[in-house]
Amino acid sequence: MSMPRTSELAFLSSPFSRSDAGDATKSAFFGVRSEGRLEPKRQPLVWLLLGGRAGDNNQAIALAGALGWTVETKKLRYNLLRRLPRVRPGLASLAPASRLQITRPWPDVVICVGYASVPVARHIREQSNGRTKLVHIGNPRETIDDFDLQITTPQYPRQARNLLELPFPIGNPARDARPASDELEWLNNFPHPRRLVVVGGPARHWELDERKLRSTVRKLARKSPSGSLLVVTSPRTPERTKRMLEKLLKGRHHVLVHDFPSFGTLLARSQEIYVTADSVSMLSEAILSGRPVGMVPIRRSLLGKLSNWFWERPLGRPTIPDLRNFWRLLKDRDLVGTVDLPVAGQVCDTVEQAADAVRRLFAPGDVVEERKGWSADPHLGAARRAGGRQ
Repeated sequence: MSMPRTSELAFLSSPFSRSDAGDATKSAFFGVRSEGRLEPKRQPLVWLLLGGRAGDNNQAIALAGALGWTVETKKLRYNLLRRLPRVRPGLASLAPASRLQITRPWPDVVICVGYASVPVARHIREQSNGRTKLVHIGNPRETIDDFDLQITTPQYPRQARNLLELPFPIGNPARDARPASDELEWLNNFPHPRRLVVVGGPARHWELDERKLRSTVRKLARKSPSGSLLVVTSPRTPERTKRMLEKLLKGRHHVLVHDFPSFGTLLARSQEIYVTADSVSMLSEAILSGRPVGMVPIRRSLLGKLSNWFWERPLGRPTIPDLRNFWRLLKDRDLVGTVDLPVAGQVCDTVEQAADAVRRLFAPGDVVEERKGWSADPHLGAARRAGGRQ
């Protein structure tokens, strides 16, 4: 998730004020007593259809938290039919244990992520006789004009009548972090300044450049011998890369972090953050922390080189995800720096904007249908300083 280039990192203006959005939600989920006061009926029920990518799941969880409604989480597993769009209707692509989770009472809203969840969401709405609202986050890999809302970011450029384009993925782990006492005790062993290196992994047409990653770690280790160097990996990080990092981190206050402390705590409690360029989610979360951020370059994979030679250059069309579009927007807005010169960005997070868009789905009439051409606000809004990995 081609996208209008004029929007760049602009936030979309809401067609309703926040008070309007709140009134619309009340009209759908509150009754009115004879004296005119609102009588609560029930909260909307939200189902989260989660998949296998932590970055996507974290967005759905953050959006649900901002809504403040009743939430049920469905952690779904799929079979091989998920890769065959034409033969995966209904629940056919779900593993048997996951099918048991999809049963009445049906929700008011489904928030789903990833392409495999699309037919499951459609099945739920069909079973609810069309009552359930459908919201998709990320790249559906197909047309989903029948959904009520699509939420996309710059690496998945597309156009649709029901589209909300956000400059960053939803959620701000650094702002929401509430470090536990054992996390703080662990961090006290690592003096300031703490420099955090966040390492991703292969991303379709891209792969880690281990030479540049090795150079980055060595440079940061020498940058401030009195400080600390923390390196954290993601589920996509190859084992050989982890072994290479283990060998590099020999200093007393150098460490390869595994599952503890939490990623949000690490972001909030580090003074500088360096992120490999393969993950839009991790780059965005680092920038939203308000800390200086440097981007660690990656390189094209063999598939990426073939795509560049035989698809992108001759046809002038980007591949999806279009990481270069996201990198360009960050650099144009001075939101990210380099390993030698990290930059602290001043931006708003996007969770409330996304939550308002979901609330508006319950306004009288079809808001998305009525507002086919939502306009873009040409600035980033008032900055809010803050302070799982894909």
